[in-house]
This record gives sequence, structure tokens and C-alpha cells, in this order.
Amino acid sequence: AGLHETLALLTSQLRPDANHKEDMVFLKDVFSERSLGYLMKIHEKLRQYERQSPAPVLHSASCLAEDVR
Repeated sequence: AGLHETLALLTSQLRPDANHKEDMVFLKDVFSERSLGYLMKIHEKLRQYERQSPAPVLHSASCLAEDVR
């Protein structure tokens, strides 16, 4: 699932009696972290790489690492 689907799932799980403003601020803080953006980018690159069904080769791993930068 992409970031949009993850956010939709998280916001749908909020308790009705909870302070939604506080929850939304927390979610915004979490999802605006630069490190999370990097993780999402790595995840997407790995999904694309997996769809190619590559043979395990060390050189390909270094190319993937370059793509993520």
C-alpha cells in the first residue's frame, strides 16, 4: 500500500472519543519526517525491483542503492 492508503487506514482507525486534532497533529508529524519519506522511497524502489524478477547480482544491488539517492 502506498502512503495515501496507509494514511487512510490510520485515520479510519481513530477512536470516535479521541481528540482528533491531537491525533492528526501526531500523524502529520510522523508522516512529514524526512526519514519516513526515504523509507517510502526505498520501499517503492524495492517493489519496482522485485517486479523485474532480477537474478541476485551484487552489482544490481549497488545500482538499486544509487537509484534511492
